[in-house]
Amino acid sequence: MKKLFLTTIISLFFSITLLSETTIRITNGEWEPFLSEYSYQYGFDSHVVTEAFKLEGIKVKWEFFPWKRAYKIARDWEEWDATCCWWPTQEAKHSFLLSDVISKTSFVFFHLKSYKFDWKSIDDLKGISIGGTLGYDYGKVFMNAMATKKIEVQNVPNDEQNYRKLLFNRIHIFPNDPIVGYSQIRNNFSPSDVKLFTHHPKVFELSTLHLIISKKSKNGKFFLNKLNSGLKKLKESGRYDQMLKDLETGKYDKKKVKWRE
Repeated sequence: MKKLFLTTIISLFFSITLLSETTIRITNGEWEPFLSEYSYQYGFDSHVVTEAFKLEGIKVKWEFFPWKRAYKIARDWEEWDATCCWWPTQEAKHSFLLSDVISKTSFVFFHLKSYKFDWKSIDDLKGISIGGTLGYDYGKVFMNAMATKKIEVQNVPNDEQNYRKLLFNRIHIFPNDPIVGYSQIRNNFSPSDVKLFTHHPKVFELSTLHLIISKKSKNGKFFLNKLNSGLKKLKESGRYDQMLKDLETGKYDKKKVKWRE
């Protein structure tokens, strides 16, 4: 009986401690309109995560970093609990707990309308100058082709630099999510330059984005369960669908922009 009493007390103390930990610390990066320090509610995915946790009584502390650093410090430093938002790769699963799906994503190749481009397989990309962004995963087939030098990829720190390189013919094509790509183009180029860009209709590497919670976080499983519970409530209420409509109409486009029509 005494042992049972002590176990109950310890369990209650542990539960109270968890409930008092009402803030989760999450690293983030720039991938508007899904994720951005300068977008409404820090972008669609960030907004979904914030609202899901809010429904469970948990606040979110966001901090923005370059993507590689955002991932590394959430993985290695105990003062950060999670990073938002990532593909469900084997590497991520090794070091993190993965939430339910926050959003869906895919890739297409952007190019200038003046560049005649068509492709059906990765072999068709040989000899074409391709842009990439450091720290991004473009899917197994693309990444393997890049690693084996089957395709030529020039990596730079951010997506915006790749669009400038497209505009000045320093690269020919650049992979990105179509929603993300056109939001970035609208926010970084004049209306006349925006009209010069297009994308190939072939979609590749459909995937999902997840909040990934560090296995070093002492409350990792607690946060994971709370997020998934709040996310379910958010979707059942219809608010998630409304947020998706807001995404499509440009509500989450970056607000700190060079050009605005």
